[in-house]
Amino acid sequence: MKQMKIAAILVAAAIAVVCPAGVTAKESSDITVFRPAVNPRNPKDPMVRAKVRYEKETGGKVTLILGDWGNWQSKVLTYMAAGNPIDVIFTRDADFPKFYIKGYVQPLEKYVNLDPVVDGVHIINKQGMDNCFRYNGHYYAASHTTSNHYWVIIYNKTLMEEEGIPGSQQPLALYQKGQWTWDNLRKLAIKLTKDTSGSGTIDRWGFGNWWTQGFAYMNGTSFVKNDGKGNMSLNFEDQRIQEALSFLEQAKKEGWYQQDNNIAKDGIQKRTLAMFMEREYMASTILKDSRDELAYVPLPAGPGNRNPQNIFECDGYGIGNGSKNPTYAGKYINYCLEEWYKDDIANRRKTWPQEVLDMTSDMAKKAWYPGTTDSALVDIMNDFLGEIIWTGNAPSTAIAAYTPKAAALIADASKPMEKIERLPFKTISLKFNNEREVSYFPAYEPDKQKSVKLSQATGKDTIDGKGGLKISMDYTKDGQDITATISDTKNVALVGWREYKIDFDVKALKKPGDGAYVFIQAFGDDANQWGWNTQNISDAGEVIHVTKYITGILRNGKIGLKIGGHNMNDFVVGNLVISEKDSGK
Repeated sequence: MKQMKIAAILVAAAIAVVCPAGVTAKESSDITVFRPAVNPRNPKDPMVRAKVRYEKETGGKVTLILGDWGNWQSKVLTYMAAGNPIDVIFTRDADFPKFYIKGYVQPLEKYVNLDPVVDGVHIINKQGMDNCFRYNGHYYAASHTTSNHYWVIIYNKTLMEEEGIPGSQQPLALYQKGQWTWDNLRKLAIKLTKDTSGSGTIDRWGFGNWWTQGFAYMNGTSFVKNDGKGNMSLNFEDQRIQEALSFLEQAKKEGWYQQDNNIAKDGIQKRTLAMFMEREYMASTILKDSRDELAYVPLPAGPGNRNPQNIFECDGYGIGNGSKNPTYAGKYINYCLEEWYKDDIANRRKTWPQEVLDMTSDMAKKAWYPGTTDSALVDIMNDFLGEIIWTGNAPSTAIAAYTPKAAALIADASKPMEKIERLPFKTISLKFNNEREVSYFPAYEPDKQKSVKLSQATGKDTIDGKGGLKISMDYTKDGQDITATISDTKNVALVGWREYKIDFDVKALKKPGDGAYVFIQAFGDDANQWGWNTQNISDAGEVIHVTKYITGILRNGKIGLKIGGHNMNDFVVGNLVISEKDSGK
């Protein structure tokens, strides 16, 4: 009897350790956690430290799902499609309101302690959570205070002094006098942009960044309006957007703005950049690697920004919608918040410049989180702004070209996610040695693209004498970029929630133009396209074997295969094989 009592006590104790308060009998303490680029072998990683604490406390197992920053959304949705939602998901302000509207994450206040304390400090980032993650009275992500990041301009004070710019005319002094504007940023940048080597080419730029959409935010607006309730609408017609894009156009034409991140990212240290726009946490890295004296200032205001606010962003952790273990997910999130906070505080005290630390609380008094407008247009933002930066088109031209696609993306992002339907898929193999297979690829918009014709290749036009899909086009008549065909999805279709390997041979029949390439892509509609793949073509006659991949098709139904060319004339595609990635088929 005594032994039975002891056994009962031990069992009760074990249950008390493993089961947090409120846990249901169906929940398992074994959970999955996803944060891109986490290193499970690094014991100093806060995610790993939280894992160790969790496993010791609950007896459960934490599986860290691996992935990079490029397959963000597809990783989350792939697990949902398989009926096994990830329990804990790292997320950012720029993922909302889409993550809320689509239902990728669920309310978490029932499972997460939203008043955690570390060393006597309340560490929850309520300001960021209220602005970014709160909808209909519920929180969909939990954030710690040290994830509340503001954007800052880091500038080379030593370099400015060498160029004869006194402290009173440098950015921080201008900011303190209420004169830190685009006009004064431009004047400084022009003066600091130079050909320092005498080669005849600029090798030092006055200002640089990679976050080009920040120009709109500096002017007090954004490309999408978000009412805070999850409702989004396109804002391209806002005069402040026009001003921002015009200023960006002027900056590139005058030559003082560098947007190539290969140059900009370490330009301050190499003295190839005088002013650099980044998050405040980058200041410590740049300071460590620079021999010059650096200084820091909030972002300047554009002419349309009548009430300047400081641009912030934040991140946090949510519980996957449909998670089978929400109570345990909440417990891990609390450990995670605490470990990240302790790690960030230690790094700040050790490495951050005092000036940046001093700015933190002051800037937070007027914080604005424009990242919540990014989620709908993130897939086209670089291409849209690239029309101005790299292509040299006027802002009005870029807006006209991208308005239909942007509107379609916002409409799609504003709809709740459909119930995931994973259709069957079998490997597709086409040699195009008969008219039937050729008919699977009809000409796209034949009334607009008069030069485009599709036919079966014969004779010397074939690839290795095995047929081929002959695509006739003329870029001098129909423009640089021509979509020749989108497959008939009744016969050739990819389906959602899979990753694909695409193999084919291609041969140009006529010499193409400069910088020519053939492109292939999965195409659902204007708002849903995946896997932009290109193959450079420099001459005619050579058969090139191409292997490409299409990932992240996050929708139901059948999706066509788009084929076209940039600066291309006639070419042939043959031996086309579409298989599931790594399927062995």
